[in-house]
Amino acid sequence: MKRAFLATALSLSLLETAVAAPKAVGAKPAKVETGPAKAADEKLLPAGWAFLNDPSPLFPHPEKAVQEKRVSAGPASVTGTPSQATTVPAYGTSVQVPGATGLWLPLGELTPVAAFRNGQNIVLVAAGRHVLDTAGLAGTGPFKAVSSLILSDVTVITVTLSDERDPVLRPVGAGWTISVAADVKPQADMLLGQDANALTFTPPVAEGLPQVVALDDPDSGRRLLLGLTRSGRIQQSMRRLGTGFAVRNSLIGVVVAADSDTIELRQAGEKLILDTMGPNSFPLMASNRLQPYGSSLSGVSLGKGTPEELREALRRSVASAAMASSGDRFGARMRVAQAAARAANGPLLGEVMEVALQDWPEGVEKPEARRLQQISTVLNARSGSSSLAEDGGSTPEDQLWRGMMRMLLPFSSRVGQSASGSPENDRLQTADLIATGLPVLQAYAAPLRDRLLPLATQWIARYGNEDATKVLDQFPDGPQVALAKALLAARRNAPDAEAKLSFLAHDPSPLIWPLAREASLRLALKKKTLLPQAVADQVDGILPALRIAGREKEGRLLQITALMQGGNLEGAAAATQEWGRLYPDDVSSVATQEADIIRQMARSAPPGVRQNMNEVAFLKDALLKASDSALRDDIFNGLARRYEALGLPDQEREALRGLLASGNNAREMEVRTRLARLELKMGDLKSARQDLGVFTEGSPDAAFALPGGSSSQSVEVSLLKADIALAEHHPEEAAADLAPIRDPRAWALRAQIAEKAGDWPRAVEALVPLLDGLPGVIANSKGVLSPEQQALVLRLGGDASRAQDQQTLRNLLTRFGSMMKGTPSEGIFRLLTGRHDETSPPVSAGG
Repeated sequence: MKRAFLATALSLSLLETAVAAPKAVGAKPAKVETGPAKAADEKLLPAGWAFLNDPSPLFPHPEKAVQEKRVSAGPASVTGTPSQATTVPAYGTSVQVPGATGLWLPLGELTPVAAFRNGQNIVLVAAGRHVLDTAGLAGTGPFKAVSSLILSDVTVITVTLSDERDPVLRPVGAGWTISVAADVKPQADMLLGQDANALTFTPPVAEGLPQVVALDDPDSGRRLLLGLTRSGRIQQSMRRLGTGFAVRNSLIGVVVAADSDTIELRQAGEKLILDTMGPNSFPLMASNRLQPYGSSLSGVSLGKGTPEELREALRRSVASAAMASSGDRFGARMRVAQAAARAANGPLLGEVMEVALQDWPEGVEKPEARRLQQISTVLNARSGSSSLAEDGGSTPEDQLWRGMMRMLLPFSSRVGQSASGSPENDRLQTADLIATGLPVLQAYAAPLRDRLLPLATQWIARYGNEDATKVLDQFPDGPQVALAKALLAARRNAPDAEAKLSFLAHDPSPLIWPLAREASLRLALKKKTLLPQAVADQVDGILPALRIAGREKEGRLLQITALMQGGNLEGAAAATQEWGRLYPDDVSSVATQEADIIRQMARSAPPGVRQNMNEVAFLKDALLKASDSALRDDIFNGLARRYEALGLPDQEREALRGLLASGNNAREMEVRTRLARLELKMGDLKSARQDLGVFTEGSPDAAFALPGGSSSQSVEVSLLKADIALAEHHPEEAAADLAPIRDPRAWALRAQIAEKAGDWPRAVEALVPLLDGLPGVIANSKGVLSPEQQALVLRLGGDASRAQDQQTLRNLLTRFGSMMKGTPSEGIFRLLTGRHDETSPPVSAGG
């Protein structure tokens, strides 16, 4: 009854944590102070830490620490760098530190604990009853939530992490620290040994006597035997699995899942002993040797036989099970399941196993039942439990089935249990396991071998390292491995890879030709023998076939990659949206591609109206889901460019306002100038002037108040201010803004101001510098002026004619006379410059 209460309480604690934990963005790890020393600036709280309750026991003078804490003024800083210290809150309260990488739990002096990972939760069990204030710790750095539950003689603390890092636990002061900092060394390993038929666990550092408690696992219901210590962990490689027990990897202490009441964990001196007890007990380590993965799942015969023998064995086992007594019914059903497994009859095998275990749930712990569950899971392509993926011993056959099970399980479902590192490393480890047991398949019955061999060899060909693929090279050629060897040839860029894949692409089997075609298109995209858009179109045509072959997801990812390489952002965006509709639980697989599409859209605007509208819909949908501030900036920028191309100034202004409100100071100057230029075109001069009013007055080459400003951007601001002043009919103000500017656009504006005022000499003076960008006179060459350049020459000639500036007109004739011949502007140019008679004044353009 006590165990049932403890299991219920622990389940409620974990459920409460899972429900209450908000989404938090992982903070950059900061350096953690693991000692009691103060920070350099004499603040109480070391850098990168959030403390639960009173942190004073960590410091050399607790009374002084409490005194300083009470008189310290101001709230804790959460906006500084991780190296900044933070003021300690009042007793019984907590403070959120986004950059924190550690928590401190006041658990008392010399309190032993045991801690293990349960998915995203860290479960810490401490000896004794401890009243902890966990309010306000949600979202502190990578710690999404912290909750505690006091039981009869232990306290269960659950910490939910937002990432995959395993924390390090250490006793510090009068409590324990939980740190995820990258530079903190983990606990030393337990010393694992064997005493007769028992396992022994010795902590690396003797810090008081270990304690033992028993709880029920809230997930599986299995009895957990916990050895509470103050040092020592159990690594993944130290896990042990045997009949009736499993030693799990732990962050600290010993965690044993026991299926039999005869299993006992006891303390003897400074070490813990795992053994059996009672009249019905059995030797825990009867073989007198330690195996890396525990005992093998044996008792299932999958050997060869003729088709007739396999059918007859299945018929007889079914008849025998139908007539079996209640006491022998489970064994008879296991014989039916074994015959179905040899015949590769997955539906029958799954049905028999389900009925057998419903009638006798305790049979799930029998080794033959576990192996048959593995076979059923693989044949029916169903994701089984993560515990099935880790069952078995160290024999090649055990590792084969462990690898085949891992093929079906998503990487995230095994975080903290068997997988480590990235998904790529996880696939690599799975390929190693399969390659180790691949030769075993040759001894299996033909139906089962033919079902498993293509799956196993193709996984090795796609993800295996050099050692794993060597096993595939040594495997005899045959129709089951032909596709795998062609995939391996394509991966190695072998000369005959294209020919092999092309041949297999015409195979009649729906499980071969789509995969060969997909690999052929992937190779063509890699070698650039086909245009990316052509690859995407052809992948789209074989998606139904890839769905049957179980490779639709991979095909859609290839299509998205091809569309992006071809610059078809509209198509890539539509493909990612289709992915979200088809696989709502796996949107993270295209998160990187979606972010890349958005970044490319932020830098460009397509010409087509329909394409712009489609991409606007995609960006607005992405904006609703985006939480990263940099990604939201790119979305607003992309929307503004597309609204500009569509001629929707109000919507463009709204997008720019959203970009400005995001608080990205590095881009604020650029965004404000874009916004002011848009409002100037819209005629909203008041808003344009307000947007530019935040910039300081002074030289345009001086630094502005806003971060990220540059000299080129300051020129833009001055030009915009001049344009606004001209639109408001304030030429003197515009001239003052343009005075220090030497940009060609400033000379053009000065000329415009002078022309409106009728000051033609000043207009000529402003336009002459613009000629520096025009081509000069080259002997015996026929230079060509663009229409814009011809207009500039005629504009200067007209102003010089009005100003009676003969020298400027002669210079124009000398420099551009030959270039203006044969152009539509030649006649006016001759009229302005007076080509034949230099003594007679030219006709004035002013009349």
